[in-house]
Amino acid sequence: MRHLRVPSAHTSHWIHRCKSNGWYELGRRVQNVGDDTAIPLNESAPEATDSIWESHPIIEIDASEMKIRHYWEHIPLEIRNAFDDQFPQSFEIQGDVLLVKIPEQMVEVEHEIAQAMLKQFLSVRVVCHDAGVEGEFRVRNLRVLCARGNNDSTQTLYREHGHEFTIDPAVAYFSMRLGTQRMRTFDAVSALAQNKARPLIVVDPYAGVGPSMALLYTKAHLVSEAYVNDMNPDALPLLKQNMDFFHSKRKHAGIYVADCMDARTLARSKPELVGCADVLLVNLPHESIDHLPDLLPLLSSDESLLCGWSIQEKEADILERLQSVIKADGRTIVDWNIEEIKGFSTAKAMFRYEFVLSSANKR
Repeated sequence: MRHLRVPSAHTSHWIHRCKSNGWYELGRRVQNVGDDTAIPLNESAPEATDSIWESHPIIEIDASEMKIRHYWEHIPLEIRNAFDDQFPQSFEIQGDVLLVKIPEQMVEVEHEIAQAMLKQFLSVRVVCHDAGVEGEFRVRNLRVLCARGNNDSTQTLYREHGHEFTIDPAVAYFSMRLGTQRMRTFDAVSALAQNKARPLIVVDPYAGVGPSMALLYTKAHLVSEAYVNDMNPDALPLLKQNMDFFHSKRKHAGIYVADCMDARTLARSKPELVGCADVLLVNLPHESIDHLPDLLPLLSSDESLLCGWSIQEKEADILERLQSVIKADGRTIVDWNIEEIKGFSTAKAMFRYEFVLSSANKR
């Protein structure tokens, strides 16, 4: 196969020149030849005698296949040149569903981008444009771009920390980036269960499709009862499906109840939940602290764990806000920890808070 032989110091210049003129043989690798490099040429490249080569020789050597490292290398060269290879580099793969934000100026080639992603990521079944979360339930606005085998369902099996569960990013909010937080919750609940020397009762009022329960409810020695709820009615079937699956993984009997209601009404609608929870999870970052007055009555008067997430102004005194709400509910703080886990915007950040509480009249 024909290769252009150039000094190693000039390699980048000639690769760019060959690619911009459509002469580079895609899928082939640049090779070392002594102190020089050999650039693979396709059939449209000029003859060796052409002055365009500036006296650099054309040689015949065996071609070396190049491993494709980036999905956009599967996109036709004329499209890549038109957009100067400025293709989306950030995307999220949930199970076998790939979510990507296609820039407005690239909508005309979104199908080519999606096809290239399917070629590059063999485990991906469907590629979707993600227009962001919207609405009361913060569900992703997804548009299917391309699917393997015409199976364009966004429902998929997701694996995390050795467990699997079903999600559908077009139906209920789920973030794989919170997997570390779910493990942190598992560690905190495990510590409380060890202190109490018994399995715990957990209430998760904003459970989504139940990802936190994959680690918690499957462990019979850790959780005896789980009350999971989500206000999104479309999330409930998947939540029940996942809880059924988690229940089947338990080595000992357990109880779970799944509901669909405004979490702020749980104490009034489900009086049996008042004072029952050893652990309360409050995964509603935008309104977490505002909802606490309606949620804290669910906690036991014995030592209990409050674990939540809140998006706050970085300068805001989140501890003071939490202390005020907790005190108003007649509880004392045994231990606490607050940490910023990620930036949310230039002015705001997401915080994780953990409080070990007891009733003020407990000693």
